Amino acid sequence: MQKTQLALFPLQIFLLPGEVTRLHIFEDRYKQLLEDCGSSGGTFGIPYALNGYLSGFGCVVSVTRVIKRYPNGSADIEVGCTDIFKVDQFYMRMGEKLYPGGDVVVLNAGDLEPVSKELMEKLDRYIKESDPAKFEALLSPALNVFDIAIILNLDEENKLKLVKARTGAKRERILSDQIMFLEAIEKQKASIDGEIFLN
Repeated sequence: MQKTQLALFPLQIFLLPGEVTRLHIFEDRYKQLLEDCGSSGGTFGIPYALNGYLSGFGCVVSVTRVIKRYPNGSADIEVGCTDIFKVDQFYMRMGEKLYPGGDVVVLNAGDLEPVSKELMEKLDRYIKESDPAKFEALLSPALNVFDIAIILNLDEENKLKLVKARTGAKRERILSDQIMFLEAIEKQKASIDGEIFLN
């Protein structure tokens, strides 16, 4: 873990390392943030805002490209997540800047261990049954919990639970429960499709 200071852009999104999204920048404070990113390497933090409140966790992102700039200074950008952080102290203004900032603890997601053989077997079975075409492309013996969360398309709240979990066993339990949930949905869909076919 590493303590640092980041410019912050609170949003109701929570990316995991490797995920990419697009943002539309239109407020003056975040236009300034984008300009500062252009001259300092392009990294800032997105604290996850849940129901209008900061969750205490967020993602470190870097600007991967500016898709479009508008005459009024607004822009469409693409960002990619490189790590996860825990907010230690949030500031409404980062020094003299217009945008917020904070002291954060970066969790060093790259240091995560690969997941257990048991979880990999469950994931193997689920993908083979639900989308065999993706099987070879998605699976690797070195997958960590964040990689699997992306494959399973975890929603923001479950991503937050995953990050907050204090042990590898608890994180794997969250993913295992998600696989079981998705398998149950697949079975239900197959059952409904069968009934429609029979009629």
